[in-house]
Amino acid sequence: MFKSEKFTRAKETFIVSAKMLKLFWRADKLLFVANLIAVLIPAIIPFVTAYIFKLVIDLVVISISSGVIDLNKLYWFVASLLVTSYLQRMAFTVQDYITRIYFIKLPITLYGLVLNKISQLDLQYFEDSSFKDTLEKVKENYTWRPLQMTSELFFLFQSILQVLIALYAILNLNPVLAILILIVATPDLVNQVLFSKVSWVIWDKDTPNRKKFGYLTDLLQHRDSIKELKIFQTGQRFLKELSDIQQKFFDDNKGLLSKQLKFNTGFNLLDTLVMNGIVVYVVLEAMARRITVGDISFYQNVISNFNNGMGGLFRNLSRIFENSLYIKYIFDVLEMPPKIIQEEKSIKIDFNKTPEIEFKNVTFTYPGTKLKILNDFSLTIKPGEKIAFVGENGVGKTTLIKLLARFYDVDTGEILINGINLKKLDLESWYKSMGILFQDFVKYEYPVKENIFFGRVWEAENIKAIIDAAKSAGADPMIKKFDQEYQQMLGRTFEGGLELSGGQWQKIALARAFFRNAPVLILDEPTASIDAKAEAEIFNKVEKLSKDKTVIIISHRFSTVRNADKIYVIDQGKIVESGSHEQLMKIEGQYASLFKLQAKGYQ
Repeated sequence: MFKSEKFTRAKETFIVSAKMLKLFWRADKLLFVANLIAVLIPAIIPFVTAYIFKLVIDLVVISISSGVIDLNKLYWFVASLLVTSYLQRMAFTVQDYITRIYFIKLPITLYGLVLNKISQLDLQYFEDSSFKDTLEKVKENYTWRPLQMTSELFFLFQSILQVLIALYAILNLNPVLAILILIVATPDLVNQVLFSKVSWVIWDKDTPNRKKFGYLTDLLQHRDSIKELKIFQTGQRFLKELSDIQQKFFDDNKGLLSKQLKFNTGFNLLDTLVMNGIVVYVVLEAMARRITVGDISFYQNVISNFNNGMGGLFRNLSRIFENSLYIKYIFDVLEMPPKIIQEEKSIKIDFNKTPEIEFKNVTFTYPGTKLKILNDFSLTIKPGEKIAFVGENGVGKTTLIKLLARFYDVDTGEILINGINLKKLDLESWYKSMGILFQDFVKYEYPVKENIFFGRVWEAENIKAIIDAAKSAGADPMIKKFDQEYQQMLGRTFEGGLELSGGQWQKIALARAFFRNAPVLILDEPTASIDAKAEAEIFNKVEKLSKDKTVIIISHRFSTVRNADKIYVIDQGKIVESGSHEQLMKIEGQYASLFKLQAKGYQ
């Protein structure tokens, strides 16, 4: 079992390493090759330099014993040393230059890939807590770890070449020495790999705490939460929780570091004894005239480079192993398959025409749960019909919109658009057919003009249409009061930004939905933050502007839905009542009861 786990870890490390190198190659092939050359040269030069010094020392010994100096050889050796020294320095200089370049370029490539992938992932992923954990790990590690791992992979090649050259030289001296060095170095590799694994396990298991740490730090700094923190005096409570999380992290890592310190203390003593013992062996070999005096210097450098190479090899392998455990999550996200599969020969629809929409015996359960949100649900919405969904929270109203937008696929049954199964439609053309104001709409911290224009980005910007949409949403008088009107930056993130109230933001979002000018307009709690007067004005305009459009409204405010052509009361995943406001009031069922209860609150 343990061997199987080790093999799996080694395999995963190799796969992640190959993907990182492929990513670098994809980012810049020339830079990849240049970096490889730049890291390999310093692995070769020290041996060349050591061998030249050996020849110099041997020349000196011969000159002393014979009394004759071969100046030509000496000049050649000196010139060779100058060249190798210059090449070594230039290799480090070029390597530093290349590293700085790819430390800029690689993140650009990686950020682009990750953000592009995340933007394409289906909504289902973002409503899954396990994916949120994975995404948290990606956010923490897709900045410096890929860069670090790429450097380590190239330095690994350097260490391997360094070890191979040294190994060849030491084997010519005495094969036993090479075996001895390997035996001594192996425990260090095992220790570093185990340390990396345990360190990763601590990090991996601590994801919920890190998530909570991020949440609490945002809570203590966010403008919207500061007011409550002061009034309810919860700041110290949250600070205590932060302190406990930090203390746990410190204790876990301190224990790990203490164990590694104990191992390194013993290993360093053994390594020192072996390395110095080999130096003594080389000196004795020279005294016995089995090697030259120059060989003492050469083999001392070779042994030193071999030891450094092995140390670098193990160190880089350990760090590559460690980083691969973290970086694996980045590639997990990049390789996540789509949940919603679009057919190759999908059908494009005319997004300028109002379609007929039919829910036919639809049953739906959210992934990972057992509760049926919709149960054999059927409904037909005729082109140009104005309908409303009402009911208590959690009965499936917003779920209907998610299914209609095909954020999820139904479990059984089907959704038909002009008689065509939604699964067969081209999603891009279908999305263009819908203008949706979500309950949790986005507050884009952009100028007003762009905020509204985002509703129809595939067309050229049309300021007149933008203003018309703002007027329809009742936002134009408000915008005219801004210092820069439609050029006004919104939000507090950027300089000169203006923060809006909830109702003001909602008017901007509503204008964006109107600007979409789609044949199907969906409004999910569209006036939740708007006063009654503004609400009445907006819906009068909705009725005028959407004469030939289908309008679907979800609202808890019955004043919002009462003018709909048809109101559907949903309970336990099914339609329990339907009709106009007047018809439902006559039935005196659930709708009438809820309407009277709400009306009573205004009396």
